[in-house]
Amino acid sequence: MARLLRVLIAAESATFFIGAVLHAGVQVPLGFAVLAEPRIVPATIVEASAGCALAVAAFGLFTRRPWAWSVTVAAQIVALAGVFLGMAALAAGRGPQTMSNDVYHRVMVCTLLAGLAISMSRRSRVEVPQ
Repeated sequence: MARLLRVLIAAESATFFIGAVLHAGVQVPLGFAVLAEPRIVPATIVEASAGCALAVAAFGLFTRRPWAWSVTVAAQIVALAGVFLGMAALAAGRGPQTMSNDVYHRVMVCTLLAGLAISMSRRSRVEVPQ
């Protein structure tokens, strides 16, 4: 479980950093397409903050720090709050909506909730320092 949690948190961090770069107006080329999102500065700030919090959590998990479990839970809650904030802002018409951003928000809600469930499992709490 601890290994799964480490990989999940690192992947979540990476996706938030990619989201921040995209919302900063940078296009990310892939082999078959180019990822692009409208420039939304508040989204850039929230995504970069969530990415940093999750990166610190991933560092703690990979290096087995005593604070790793609590920071991991807190980082996921902060990231989840950021995703909900973004969804609410877009629903209120406070920014341009794209299908990819809508899908991303929904996937990240599920992923962060799964990460929280794994974090809260008895097995993870035993395997990850508290």
